[in-house]
Amino acid sequence: MSTSPLEKDRFRFLVVEPDEDLAREMMIVLERLDVQVDHERGHLKALAVSEDTEYDCLLVASRGIDISGLELCALVRARETRRSLAPAYIILVGPEEDLVTVFTSADDIDDYMLGTWMDLELEWKIKRGLRAMSVCRDFGASRLLDTETGLLTPEGLRTFLLEEVNRIGRREGWLSMSILAVPGLGGLRVSYGEAWLEWFRDGIWSSLRRQLRNYDRLASMNNGFLCLISPDLNEEGTRFLLARLASVISEYQFQENTEPSTHVSLAARYLCVRVRGDYRQFGRTGDVLWGWLREKMTEPMSEGIMGYTGTVDLNLQVALTLAPKD
Repeated sequence: MSTSPLEKDRFRFLVVEPDEDLAREMMIVLERLDVQVDHERGHLKALAVSEDTEYDCLLVASRGIDISGLELCALVRARETRRSLAPAYIILVGPEEDLVTVFTSADDIDDYMLGTWMDLELEWKIKRGLRAMSVCRDFGASRLLDTETGLLTPEGLRTFLLEEVNRIGRREGWLSMSILAVPGLGGLRVSYGEAWLEWFRDGIWSSLRRQLRNYDRLASMNNGFLCLISPDLNEEGTRFLLARLASVISEYQFQENTEPSTHVSLAARYLCVRVRGDYRQFGRTGDVLWGWLREKMTEPMSEGIMGYTGTVDLNLQVALTLAPKD
């Protein structure tokens, strides 16, 4: 069963094993396979670490020093369900007497390995897991990302939003969300036709994407708007970013045997908030922000930039602000 270098580079593993010697043996096998791997002794510590670092595969000892492997699996699966996250591939490692408990468990465990294992057995299971994760990721990507445009889908945007609320809220950081539109594009349909308009619009969106930071995310929403989420960006940074995007759009030109240039302008509505509250409630905090996005996308968008700034926990407390005019 061969595994491509690309598959190995795409995934990150976490070994959850109280016994340092056993963990070291696992790490040797994983490092020999050239995959990224970390180790935690405590199951609860592993749960906390996996909040901030995305792990694709967990190798979990069935017996821990704080909670059991099954309890950790249940907590991981509950978090994935709550936040609509892609499921991690979980391999439980333990003695034969735990098999009945594992097989009767309601938790979704992908594989089980008896405590006395061979290197070749672990290597075989890891390669099997890599292949399964590749299939799941490729399928999930089609739901979360439009591969033709490089833009997130609405479902992909919501997943990213919930992940960032959880990450940023732990240190009460800033999160910026913007709804973008280009009013008047529809009027060009009469002059140039639907196919040209779609091509022209995709060109504008591509120009915008090139102006963003690596960790910003842009999504195409069902009503034709774009939505931009910018982690760790305060109000001043948000205004600067939107002004740059407005400049890119106003200078966008089409020069294919038609008019020398076609000028269009940006309409943007932003929300810039400091995320606060208890981390156990961040899922509901994300829902509050998602509700704001959906509400604002039902409102008409005219040219110009305006927004709201404030804080969010289980409630949104913001005040209207206006971007200064040049």
